[in-house]
Order: sequence, then C-alpha cells, then structure tokens
Amino acid sequence: MPKRIAVIGGGFTGLVAAYELGKRGCQVALFERGDYLGGLASGFAIEDHPLEKAYHHLFTTDSAMLALVHELGLDFELIMCADSKALYHAGRLYPFTTPFDLLHFTPLSFFNRLRFGFVTLYLTHAPNWQRFIPIPAAAWLKKWYGAQAYAIVWEPLLKGKFHNHYTDVSMAWLWARINSRGNSKDQGRERVIYFRHGFAVVVKALTRKLKELGVDIKYQTQITAVTSSTVPTITFTDGTSESFDRIICTTPSHVFARLIETDAHASEEYLAQLNSINYLGAVLIIFSSSQSLSKYFWHNLNDPASPFLVFLQHTNLVDPAWYNGKHIYYLGAYLSHEHAFFRNSDQEVASEGFDYIKKLFPSFKKEAVRQMQVFRFPNAQHIVDTDYTKKIPDYKTPLPGIYLANFSQIFPEDRGTNFAVREGIKIAKLVCADLRPLL
Repeated sequence: MPKRIAVIGGGFTGLVAAYELGKRGCQVALFERGDYLGGLASGFAIEDHPLEKAYHHLFTTDSAMLALVHELGLDFELIMCADSKALYHAGRLYPFTTPFDLLHFTPLSFFNRLRFGFVTLYLTHAPNWQRFIPIPAAAWLKKWYGAQAYAIVWEPLLKGKFHNHYTDVSMAWLWARINSRGNSKDQGRERVIYFRHGFAVVVKALTRKLKELGVDIKYQTQITAVTSSTVPTITFTDGTSESFDRIICTTPSHVFARLIETDAHASEEYLAQLNSINYLGAVLIIFSSSQSLSKYFWHNLNDPASPFLVFLQHTNLVDPAWYNGKHIYYLGAYLSHEHAFFRNSDQEVASEGFDYIKKLFPSFKKEAVRQMQVFRFPNAQHIVDTDYTKKIPDYKTPLPGIYLANFSQIFPEDRGTNFAVREGIKIAKLVCADLRPLL
C-alpha cells in the first residue's frame, strides 16, 4: 500500500518535495495556508501579464531549477538577459555592472577601485568558504576592501539587508552571494535568466503535474499542531486531525516550533534552537508607469536615509511590450516586524515610496503610475550570524516521522528558488530512503 505523506507549505520546497514523492508512488497531501502556491515567487497580474510579488530571476549557475524547468518541458520559456546595475550614492547614480564601471566609480580613490576589483575577483574564486563562517562580514570587508569602500559600498548594503544585525552577519553568507553571481558572468557582464511568463509558469506546471500524480492540494488550511506521540499527526483549527506515515514541514523554523511545542519529543533545547533563528520581513511596492525612469535594471540604494534597499526597473531586463508597452518597477525593503510599513495602509506605504523615487528621479510623475500593488512578507530573510551553524536544525526532527526543510538549512547560500528546488529534492529522497525498509 502506498505510504501517506503530508507536505506542509506550498512554496517551491513543498511543491518539489510533493512532486518527487508523487513520482515515487507515495500518496501525498499538500497543505497550504493561503489561497495560492509559490511562496515568495508567487505571482499576480499587472498590465495583463504575470509577475512575481517579490522580484526573482535565475543565474546561469542555478542548476537545480534549470534541470526542473527542462524536466517540465519549459525551456522555451527561458530568456537570457544582460543585467545592468547602478549604485545610488550621495545623490547620484553610478553605473556598477562591469569592471570598466568600477574603474570609473569616482567616489572611491583609484587605488581603492583596483583593490575592490581584485578582492571581488578573489572571493569569486575562493574555495573553502567554511573558514569565513566565524568572521563577521563587516569586519572582513573593512579590512580587505578598505575603510572607504566599506563605508560607501558595503556598509549601506549590509544595513539595508540586515538592519541592526548587520555587524553580526557571517562572511560565509556574503561569499556565497558574490561567488554565485561572479560565476554567472559572460565577458565581465552578469547574465541572468527570466521566464517569458514569469515564475508562474513553473508553479502552474508543477501544480498540473501534482494533480496528474494524484497529490491532494488543500488550500487555506490552518494547522494548529504537528505531533508524533503515536503516529505523525496534523491537527487543524477546527479540532479535527489526520495521521500520516511521514510529515514534511517547510515553514520557517520558529513557526515549526509553535506547531510542535506540545509534543513530548520536542525538548526545550530543540525548541530554543528553532527559535534562535531570527527573521526580517520584506515590503515590496510594485507599479506600472508610462514613464521610463532609468537605463539600468537594478539600483542599489546606498543611502543611509532610505528605508528602501533596492529599486528595479523590471522592463530594462525584459521587453515592455509584455506589459502593454508600460514600464514595471519594484521598490523593496527588508525591515523589522515593528516597522510602520507593516502597519500602514498600502497607500501610505506607496506614498512614501513614490516620494523617495522622486528623490532618485526628479522627472518621476505620480500621475503616470497606472497600476500599483504593495506586498508584505513577514519571514523574508533569516539572520545569518557568525554562530549560525550552531542554529541550523537537522532535516530529521526529534519527532519520529516528522521532517523539516526550509531556507534556514541552505547555509551559506541565501534564499532563492534554485535552492528551494534543491531542498525539495533532498528532503523527498531522505524520506524515501527512510521508508524503503518499510516498503
């Protein structure tokens, strides 16, 4: 008889885990709290075309996702795009895409421009990332890039990404960011990959495959507890429960801690480990406009006065014709959960965002904005400090038959759809390996 497996969470890790288990003949139920699948890569429509609620693209090094795309028969959806970046500093935008741009980045002395290039080249090819784990990124960057480059380039980015945790972040995390991007270049220019119809095409294809495999997808399902006193069991808000042979949970670690806290196998030490991983939220303002504001796709906002970290002109990566000839923009911020943006109305958040864009681009006209959406994600970025390896939970939890798979376990890499796919495959294989003696 097929083994019954529950997967909690409909992001890419959960979707891929359910897909892999379904292919192996398991009877799978996928539980999603919301009314959509895809997690941070879930989509919506703007100007009659699908787009992600949080900006996403792929690098040429994202082998797990690209292999899945090929397996799903979606290669025709992929387009290779030439990235273009700018850095906003002291009221001015500077091109920051190629080594040539770096040589002309006048806020740094000529010596420090050369130094910046050589140190970045070293990190792009440096092996043995484990030696960077106990080293704070802020201290390492200041030492090797120099105080000037640290103050102008790196410190604003670390603060924008991690806020008051920025001095605690491990250099191993930044190594992974630089290494993956540096190895996705062609003739000195970073190449990224996007889908003609957004990441929604992958979510739709996976959903279709899951249905073909008989996976039972349950939307808007509220779960109050996950236990294993006798058998792995899920309890729902209406008081009902359902038992399975195995349960995979793909929620953030602290959410998982709340679900299992009543189980006798969940020790205080284990719950403390799960709760030791802190998260920041993300707020995204997305809008369409008849205006083209910039010639760059990605804009790092190295402005200490800005609550925002990044500004994207998405239609400098892809053709505006996809969006009825209009230009698509993202304005994004990583913020603590106490920030006003999580309490303010969408219009209040957008108003502050538009005021800041006016500072970036004085020609910006609010009246040219056609469609606008604000999205908030409470658990968008985990804090990867120098003690992080002690906090990473195992895939096999102390609760018999219950597994955990989420972004907290992919260290030193950061969150991303490629790693979500990789983790989904990994956890499915682990569950099947554990079940094999019972089959």
